[in-house]
Amino acid sequence: MKLAGIKIPNHLSWRLAALAILVIILLPIVLVASRSFMLETDNIGHISSNLLPLYLSNTAILVLGTSFVTLILGVSTAWFVTVYEFPFRKVFEWVLILPLSIPTFINAIAYVGLTDYAGPIRIFFRWIDLDIYLDIMNHTGAIMVMSLVLYPYVYITSRSAFLLQSGSLIEVSRSLGQSMFKTFSRVVFPLAWPAIFAGLILVIMEVLNDYGVVSYYGIPTFTVGIFRSWLALGDLSTAIFLSMIVLTFVVILLALEFRFSQKKKVSNDKPDAVFARSIPKRKWLIFLICFLPFLFGFIIPVCQLLWWFYLAYSHDVWLHLIRLAGNTAILGALSSLFIVILSIILVYTFRLSKSNGLKRGIAKLPMLGYAMPGAVIAIGVVAMVLLINPNLIYSGIAALIFGYTVRFFAVGYGSIESGFDKISPQIDDAARSLGSDTFRNLIKIHIPILKPVLIGSLIMVFVDVAKELPLTLILRPFNYETLATNAFQYAKDEMAPRAASSSLLIIFASAFPVYYLNQILHRK
Repeated sequence: MKLAGIKIPNHLSWRLAALAILVIILLPIVLVASRSFMLETDNIGHISSNLLPLYLSNTAILVLGTSFVTLILGVSTAWFVTVYEFPFRKVFEWVLILPLSIPTFINAIAYVGLTDYAGPIRIFFRWIDLDIYLDIMNHTGAIMVMSLVLYPYVYITSRSAFLLQSGSLIEVSRSLGQSMFKTFSRVVFPLAWPAIFAGLILVIMEVLNDYGVVSYYGIPTFTVGIFRSWLALGDLSTAIFLSMIVLTFVVILLALEFRFSQKKKVSNDKPDAVFARSIPKRKWLIFLICFLPFLFGFIIPVCQLLWWFYLAYSHDVWLHLIRLAGNTAILGALSSLFIVILSIILVYTFRLSKSNGLKRGIAKLPMLGYAMPGAVIAIGVVAMVLLINPNLIYSGIAALIFGYTVRFFAVGYGSIESGFDKISPQIDDAARSLGSDTFRNLIKIHIPILKPVLIGSLIMVFVDVAKELPLTLILRPFNYETLATNAFQYAKDEMAPRAASSSLLIIFASAFPVYYLNQILHRK
C-alpha cells in the first residue's frame, strides 16, 4: 500500500510536465490554424487573385516532378542493391545515402557554378567549339538538383521494405515463368508501396519546406510568398494565410500516409530469404545505374565546392568559419539537448501511464512539427512571441531555439520512443518493488540503457538544425549568421566560391549521421 501511496503524486507530476510540453510544442501550429480564421488585410485579396495561382502551379510542378524523379532513382537503386550481386554492391548500400548530407540549396549553388560561363561544362563546350548554354535556373533544373539529394529518402524506405519481404514470393513468381521485371512490378512493388509512399511523403515535405533553391532560381512558391509577406512587407496576416494553405496540404498528405500505413503487410517468412541474390548478365550496367545518382548527387557537387574552396582560400576564412561554426554549434547543441530532455519526459510519462491507443495518439501530436515546412513553424513562433512580448522577437536566440524544438521534436522523440519500447516493463516493476521511485528509475536505469539511442538522437537533431535554412532566416536575430545562412547569402550576392567553406563543413558534419543511419538499416 505504501508503494501505491507514493505512486499517484509522482505520476501526477509527470503528467503535468507532459501536458505542459504538449501545449508549448503545439502552440505555434495551433496559432497558425486559429488565426487563419481572423484575417483582415487587403493584401489577401490581391494574393488570392494574382499570386495564389502562380504559387499553386509552381509548387505543384516542383512537387510532382521531384516525386517522379526520386521515385525512379530511389526504387530502382534499392531494388538492384537488394536483389542483385554486382561489383561494389556493399559499398553502394551506404554511399547511395550520402547525397542526403547535402542540403538542397547547396546542391543548387554547386550546379549553377558547374553550368555558368566560367564553369567546367561551358569551358568544355567552348574547347570543342560548341556554343551551348545549359540554363538550369528554372523548374527543370530545380527538380533535378532537389531530386539528386532527396532520392535517398525513397531509397531507404524502399530498401527496408524489400529486405523485409518474403523471398518465397519472388521464387514462386519466377517458378511460374515471370521475368524479374514482371515479378517486381506485379508482386514486389505493390507490397512495398506503403513504405515507398512514406519515403515519398518525406520528399514532398522537403520540397514544400525548401526556400533556398526556389529563391535562388527565382521560382515563386508558397515558401517564397511567406518570406515576402513577413520579411519584406511585415504582413503577418498574409503570411499566416499562405501558411494555412500549406498546412492544409500537409494534413492531407499525412492522412494519405496514415491510410497507406494501415495496409502494410507483414510476412511470416524469414526476410533473409530475399538475400539469395542473383548474378545478372549485365552486372556492369547495374553498377552504372547505381553509380550515376551517387556521381551527380554527391561526387560532382562536392568536387565543385572543393574547387571553389581552393580558389577563395585565405587565412581569414578560418576566423570567419570558426565564428559561424560556433553559432551553429550553440544552436544545434541547445536545441538537441532540449528536444532530447523533453522527449524523455514525454515518452517516460506515457510509459508510466501504460498508455492506450488514444494516449499514444496524443503523445505523437508534437511530431506534426517535422511534417510542417520551417517557414510555417517560424510564422507560428512569430505570432506566439508577438502575443507574449513583441520586443522579444529578435532580441536573442530563444525564439530560434524554440522554433528548432518544434520543427525537429519528432527526430528525437521517435528514436527515444523506440528505445523505451525495447526496455521490458518488468525492470520498472522490479525497481519499484525495491523501493525506488520513478525519477530514480529514469536516472539510474533507463538513461544508462538508452545512452546509445540518446547520443544518436543528439547527433541527428544537431545536423538537422545545422542544415535548416527557412526557419533560421525568419527567426534569427539581426546580424546573426550560421553556416547555412552564410552559404545562402554568399550565393544570393553572386559570391558562390565564398560559400564553399560553410557548405563543405555542413556536408562533412552530416555524413556521420548518414553512416549511422545505414548501420541501423543494416541491423534491420
